[in-house]
Amino acid sequence: MTAPDDERALPLPAAWARSAPARALRTTVHRALLGPYVCARARPAVEGAEHLAGLTTPVVFVANHASHLDTPLILAVLPQPVASRLAVGAAADYFFRSPLTGAATALFFNAFPVRRGTPGRTGGRHRDRVVRGTARRLLEEGWHVLLFPEGTRSRDGRLGAFGTGAARLCLRTGASAVPVALTGTHAVMPCGARLPVRGAPPVSVRFGRPIGAAPGESASDFRDRMREGVHALRRSA
Repeated sequence: MTAPDDERALPLPAAWARSAPARALRTTVHRALLGPYVCARARPAVEGAEHLAGLTTPVVFVANHASHLDTPLILAVLPQPVASRLAVGAAADYFFRSPLTGAATALFFNAFPVRRGTPGRTGGRHRDRVVRGTARRLLEEGWHVLLFPEGTRSRDGRLGAFGTGAARLCLRTGASAVPVALTGTHAVMPCGARLPVRGAPPVSVRFGRPIGAAPGESASDFRDRMREGVHALRRSA
């Protein structure tokens, strides 16, 4: 498989992680080891999975981000047909800063590298272009995509501002967005922790109904609706 142009420009092309052998190994690791471990430590309560039962086209999952636990947790609780076709946007400057770390991230999470920046500044606009370029190709190939529009982990567990990259991706491709609300992951594995801590309260994962952009809707307006969708799910926790 050929890596997309903007994916090749980043430190480690990750398209090989979507090959059949890599997918088979990743599925085995998640089913036998990582998924059971994460669920045992986080004890997640899952709601809204029924909204994913009728997915017939690729979607963009947009989730809040407070912990390195977020991605493996989402993969662990998603229905298997969806999880097996999910690609994850991961920060190039953190997860792909070395060949070994990048290879492990790509292999075990089907991650593709994206550059981070501050929304509204040059770096943020560049990040949005990279996210849209790689993720658009993945959607065209039939993959669901998971993005964290906050761009980084929340230091206190509160919901931060969203960038417009995910919204622009949906507008450009016609893909729907699925809000994902995570609560409690910050307590289980806060910033700086290498492993989940013991004794933390159970977490919750809530999937909302897929939402599409309205005709003529701007990226900023759709971004705000996506954020409100995540916020509403968190309020219901």
